[in-house]
Order: sequence, then C-alpha cells, then structure tokens
Amino acid sequence: MKVYVEACGCTQNYGEARLMQEALAGEGHVLTTSEEEADAHVLVTCTVVEATERKMVRRIRALAAHDKPLVVAGCMAAAQRDRVRALVPRARLLPPRKWPEIVDLLGAGTACGDRAADIEASALGWHDAIVPIAQGCAGRCTYCITRVARGAVTSYGVEGLVAQVRRAVDRGAREIKLTGQDTAAYGRDSGTSLAELLRALVALPGDFRIRVGMADPLTVLPIVDDLVGAYASEKVFKFLHLPVQSGDDAILEAMRREYNVDDFESIVAAFRRAFPSLTLSSDVIVGFPGETEEQFEATMDLMRRVRPDIVNVTRFSARPGTPAASLPDPIVGWQVKNRSRRITSLRFALAREIHQAFVGEEVDVLVTEPGKEGTVLARTPDYRQVVLHEPADLGEFLRARIDAARATDLFGHVVTDGLYTPEEMHARSPVV
Repeated sequence: MKVYVEACGCTQNYGEARLMQEALAGEGHVLTTSEEEADAHVLVTCTVVEATERKMVRRIRALAAHDKPLVVAGCMAAAQRDRVRALVPRARLLPPRKWPEIVDLLGAGTACGDRAADIEASALGWHDAIVPIAQGCAGRCTYCITRVARGAVTSYGVEGLVAQVRRAVDRGAREIKLTGQDTAAYGRDSGTSLAELLRALVALPGDFRIRVGMADPLTVLPIVDDLVGAYASEKVFKFLHLPVQSGDDAILEAMRREYNVDDFESIVAAFRRAFPSLTLSSDVIVGFPGETEEQFEATMDLMRRVRPDIVNVTRFSARPGTPAASLPDPIVGWQVKNRSRRITSLRFALAREIHQAFVGEEVDVLVTEPGKEGTVLARTPDYRQVVLHEPADLGEFLRARIDAARATDLFGHVVTDGLYTPEEMHARSPVV
C-alpha cells in the first residue's frame, strides 16, 4: 500500500513515526507525502494541551474524510481512546508502547519492529537520527496527561541503542537526537543511567554529535555530576533542556514537580561551571491555578538570574483526568495571556543579548539541514543554530565566522582564504 504518515508534538513522536515508516518500508509498503494519493493514513498524535488536542481532532477528521484505513497513534491513542473512537469509530488505535504493531494493523503480516533499524533511513530523506531511549517518566505532575499516555519509565537496552546509533552513523547520520519523555529517567528501571548510555555511545567510532533531549530536574539531580562528566565528550552537544515550569516553590509543590527552585539553579550552575557557553533551554507554565502576581514575578526573576537561551512558554491548560483540572482559583484568560506575553518578551530580550556576544567570533559548526532561500543551517558545539549562505553538504564540519545575531539564531559565513568586502558582509547580514 501507499501509506501517509504524519507526526505532531514532541521529538519522541517524530522518532516513533520514523520507526513506523522504516517498519512499513521494510515490508514493502510505499511511503507517500500525499494524503490524497495514500491507501492508508497514520497520524501520531499529541494531546499535551487543549489547543493541541483541537488541532489533532481537526486532523483526525480530515484524514478520516478520505475513507481509507486510519491508524491513530501516539498519546491520544492511549490517554483519550474514547475521544478518538467517538470521532472515528473505525479508526485503529496504536498506543506509544505498541508502535511495532503498525504493520499488523495495516494487514501486511508481522510487526518487524526489530527489522526497522536495518532500513536505509537516508533513502527516506532523513539527515539526522532520532533515537527514542525510553518510554514514560518518573514524575507525578498534576497537570500532565502525557504520563497517562506513556506510563512509568521503561528503558530500552544499552546494547540495542548502541547498535541503532552505530547503524545510523554508518549510513551517514551526523546528528543523533536522543529523545524520551524524560531522558534523565533513562535506566532507573534497569540499573543504568543516561550518563552510562552517553559514555557507551561516544565510544563508537565516527565523527558525529549527540543532542540530549528534555531532562527533568527531578531525575537530573541524583546523577548531575556523572552526567556533567559524560557531557565532556566533544561528541555531545553542550545543550541542556531542563524544564523548570515555575520560579515559585509553592507552585512547584502544587504541580508536584518534586524539586525546588534551588535544585534547578544548582543543576544549571553545575553544567555552566563545566561548560560556560552551554545552551540552556527551559519550559515555563503560566497561569497555573492559584498563581499570584507575586509568584509569576518570581518566575520572571528566575529567568533574569539564570538567563536561559530558550524558554518554551505554555499557558496552563486543564487536561481531562489530571488532578490540576479540578484545582480551585483558575486564572482568567486575559491575565494568562498577559503573563505569557511578558515572559515571552523577556525570553527574547535575553536571547538577543546572549547571541550578540557571539558576533565576530569564529566557531566550528556541523551542517544539519537545508534552510530557506538557498541557505543551510548548522549547529555550533553548544547547539546554537547558524544560518550560512554558502552551499555546503549536510553532515559537513566547517569553520564559520558569526556576522550577525538575533534571538533565535546566528548568521555567519564559512571561513575561507578570501575575505568578503564590507558590502558583501552587509548583504549577508539580516536586519536585527
């Protein structure tokens, strides 16, 4: 069959969608980017907030309108089965932990999850490798529906993950993205750890870089020194995605995050002592029930102290079946929007200041993906994005000089024996 696969949400969803595509291709199915031409459709869903759920509902209805076999995978297939069945009674549900069953659901024989890794991913147009390392998390957050979907921590074996990364590197992948609901929870169920996995991966031959996905302070704290040590390899991007969610301890307790603000700051300090140019990404929820103006200002103050490079700002959304959905003192919508705008404005101001300091520097970069209008995108050792105008091969390591900066990325040119004229430099630099 011709199969159309669409993924939404987190990097783990995209990684599992790729694994499904590889499994389908391994059984002779043809993957298509046209939902109209497809004989069957697969949608890997996210339901983290209400706005995302509404988008998923629209996509489910749109794909169902083709009147072809439809598989609804991902978090809605586990956490909101009744909702999906009410939308499309004929849809086949595929929860996250059962993605290897995709081939069976489309009626082509065996699941062949193990064979998926042997398919040439490069033939499917992927320039990186997304490697899910575990399912589930160790937290009990009161607002989170994703834990309902993915459950407790179940880690994949170190040997299998090493073999998967080795195959990816052998076929030309230079950027390896480790993903999970909480990567630092890796190994809690099996007597190992994220640090041990990283050490096993960086021991592999080849020139590649590893980006570690989101890790919660709750699970980073017990292994922080070991994890900082594992990050020391040049094969690991100096990038830390550490969601704090609030700068107030009382709100963190109501969220049941199981750490405090001091814990978060101590982790950041430990990483920055070792890696001063670390790229720090964090997440913040605004408008959690009961959040006062003073508590919101505490989050703003934390951002000013810690100065993260990236802040993903989410407006609180009451998810069905979660304890936070029934908490008293909800925050009115206009106030939540106002707080979201204020912290987003601060986030971009901080990022612009941080990036401006890189202008004029020379940095090593790895070309990772095509950009817009003939550019290519590259990553520095601390995972900052650099837009380059020169043609370059994906997976190529280059030396670049940074010409300009904005909040989201840097702009540069490849360092060569020749020099650009001031006019050429001006033409290459964006207005920021």
